[in-house]
Amino acid sequence: MREKYGVKKIGGVGYCFGGKYVARFLGETGASSSASISVGYTAHPSFMQPDELRAITGPISIAAAETDQIFPAEQRRLTEDILKEMSTGDKKTTYQINLYSGVVHGFAVRGDIKDARAKYAKEKAFQQAVEWFHQWLV
Repeated sequence: MREKYGVKKIGGVGYCFGGKYVARFLGETGASSSASISVGYTAHPSFMQPDELRAITGPISIAAAETDQIFPAEQRRLTEDILKEMSTGDKKTTYQINLYSGVVHGFAVRGDIKDARAKYAKEKAFQQAVEWFHQWLV
């Protein structure tokens, strides 16, 4: 897309297991510069590794569930600590982590919209992504 169409920036979205690939392709661990993304968003990510997070070179936004056995509070905290450290270093990584109460892993794609809290979280997580890309991709 960059070479054929002259696209300057590419955004990537990953839900669950796809979150790992957002981090990977937003950084230096998973892609050549021609295959990398510029801005990333992930909801209830799974299996992101500290080295992948430390390699991120662009803005990343994360929508997290309060109850998540795959991205539990300890992993969220580690992720936040790594990103915070990177935001004050030479790279000045921009990040956002929103925590949605009363929801579980998968809420952004399979939340029960009959449940007011789940519906709110699902809709706000989508809005979070749209606003993130509007800010950093446009």
